[in-house]
Amino acid sequence: MIYLHFESPPTPHFIAAGKALYRKGDRHTKRSNIGVFDILYVLSGSLYIVEENEHYTISENQLLILSPDKTHSSYRVCDRETSFYWIHMGFTGAYHESEHIHPVNRVFNKSLFRDAPFYISIPKYTQLSEEEGIKLCNYIEPLLMFYINKYENQTKKLHTTLNPLMLQQRFLNILNILNLDSKFSNAPDTLASEIMQYLQNNYDKNFTIQDLAKLYNFHPVHIIRCMKNSYHVTPVQALTTIRMEKAKELLTTSTASIQEISEMTGFTSCSYFIKQFKSFYQKSPAKYRAELKQKYLE
Repeated sequence: MIYLHFESPPTPHFIAAGKALYRKGDRHTKRSNIGVFDILYVLSGSLYIVEENEHYTISENQLLILSPDKTHSSYRVCDRETSFYWIHMGFTGAYHESEHIHPVNRVFNKSLFRDAPFYISIPKYTQLSEEEGIKLCNYIEPLLMFYINKYENQTKKLHTTLNPLMLQQRFLNILNILNLDSKFSNAPDTLASEIMQYLQNNYDKNFTIQDLAKLYNFHPVHIIRCMKNSYHVTPVQALTTIRMEKAKELLTTSTASIQEISEMTGFTSCSYFIKQFKSFYQKSPAKYRAELKQKYLE
């Protein structure tokens, strides 16, 4: 599963929303680099969407978020009447996609005179519960600005009674339903939060669970238990994930060699680094970088 992580503030913001009714045989329009996130939530029927090389079937009570800088289209037509909501969402801050629920709930030095950054983490493709679906619909309906009816081949403009601030407030309620990071945002175990912060700040160094135990003056078993209770991962799993995401970032943004990236992310063995990377991303670091270069050349 892919997760979208938005480093806030700023928070994602509402741009527009609509409801669409497709006939059997209709398909979603092909678009590239539209500059906004496109949230699709299906009420009935199914949409068949491909984004880059990833194929998704969005059926009743399922939601997909299309990225602003990728190409998406239908890989097959609707096989029955399909009704769905769409929401265009803007974001001007830093975000990234990850194959893992972000294990790092960063601990920031808070001040009355500074923003306290946090993550909004949302699944790119998910099945909502019936209760979540009802709440989502209740928040979306007042936001609707357009109604697309393929039977009548027309788009009707709707008039909302909400002012701009109320629109954003409703939209934040939608984000709150989808946000996964809230499960970790107020972890009661301070020790787990401190250790997670330490891992985030020192991922490039070599240390063991015994080193953490000595540093925080707790038994290793207690440290592991606290981490699993608060973040559902062990310290080793959290550290490995942090290192892998950093390595992926360096492969994308730097010209450092595989050996150098291995050392920069705290690995003493390049071969072990490559093995771990392949385990996480199903391809070697070299292949990942080569595919990125090929994509930019296309």
